[in-house]
Amino acid sequence: MATKARHEGAAVVTGAAHGIGLAIARRLATSGWAVVGVDRDASALAESMPGLRGTAVPGDVRDPAVLAAARDAAEGLGELRAWVNNAGVVRVAPLHLMEPETIDEVLDIDLRAVLLGTREALGSFLRHGIPGAVVNISSIHARAGFPGYGAYDAAKGGVEALTRHVCVEYGHLGIRCNAVAPGAVRTDIAAPERAGPGSPALRTLQASALAPMRRVSEPEEIAEAVAFLVEGPSGAVNGHVLAVDNGMSSWSFAFDPDPAVAFGRQAGP
Repeated sequence: MATKARHEGAAVVTGAAHGIGLAIARRLATSGWAVVGVDRDASALAESMPGLRGTAVPGDVRDPAVLAAARDAAEGLGELRAWVNNAGVVRVAPLHLMEPETIDEVLDIDLRAVLLGTREALGSFLRHGIPGAVVNISSIHARAGFPGYGAYDAAKGGVEALTRHVCVEYGHLGIRCNAVAPGAVRTDIAAPERAGPGSPALRTLQASALAPMRRVSEPEEIAEAVAFLVEGPSGAVNGHVLAVDNGMSSWSFAFDPDPAVAFGRQAGP
């Protein structure tokens, strides 16, 4: 196995207690980054950080004070050079049946918190004169609509628009912002018990069937893509969305209509 280059500096990873975020934190730590992990699951975050150089900041990414604390923690470890906006939630239901509070939750965590996290990273980069890197975790959902995922699709589309914006406005300083867009990944983010009424998550094909490669990615594969985008070999890559989806974004696929989406059907009893 090739030896990974050593990197000095600190990286913030949100949603670091589970799944993709945990894999990213571990991968960056192996090449020398001091990792500041952020997650609202304080107990799982505490279990994930031992053995990694860095620190844990428990809290909800919807709270600007939590993101500011993560920035402060990273700057206390050296230089904040990378910020990975990974935290996210999935809530599934036809849009006309999705409660406004649920829409707010998805947009707040999956888009607004990405904006706020990016804001903290940029503020640190500019203050200290560091051409740092931001990586946003997007999704196949940013480029393909999936039944039941209206709020999530919209949030991920916004994440990719933000990624391009940061490149355009800050790229002349050497600051880079890219995104990784996974397809199906072996995590529990879309577990059936989290789904709403009429959820397509309960009735779609096996996730592996949605990709030409007929497989589901592992969190570690997404982590490798993130590491590439924050480390040296990607210095000329900016404003880019890297699909890590087993080819899923290269084809179209059909879904049966949700029975709840029909004339004469409406929200409520």
